[in-house]
Amino acid sequence: MRIVINGLIAATCGFALILAICACGSTAALAQDSDVYHPASEEHPQSGKQDFMNHCAPCHGTDGKGNGPELKVLPDIHPSDLTNITLKNGGVFPRQKVVDMVDGRKAIPSHKRFDMPFWGVNFQQEGKEFTPESEAKAKARIDALVAYVESIQRQ
Repeated sequence: MRIVINGLIAATCGFALILAICACGSTAALAQDSDVYHPASEEHPQSGKQDFMNHCAPCHGTDGKGNGPELKVLPDIHPSDLTNITLKNGGVFPRQKVVDMVDGRKAIPSHKRFDMPFWGVNFQQEGKEFTPESEAKAKARIDALVAYVESIQRQ
């Protein structure tokens, strides 16, 4: 009888250990999942295109034409077709106007700011917001993002 009880205890402990290992492995996998939210300020994109795909494409679409997957989720948003900015501006890309729109901290008539994040704020370094260093990094990301938007213009 004693051998059976010791065997059951050993089996139970072994099973508990396996469950604990599996649970820890699952938690580590979840922490590395790409769906886990990371503030934009903690990212280190390699290009404006990467920022576009991460932050703009959900609404504007990967092609920039305003047909992203978030349209099915968020009611009453109407993202612009970003590929025809130059066409709407007489064949000239209005770089500073687009920079200001992406940054979001300047008031732009006819642009409802609640439809789009304020990237000039979101790209700030956490704990260093609005310092010269943080402003420079946010500006560099916005400039790269705008350069990518300029590169997808229809002629």
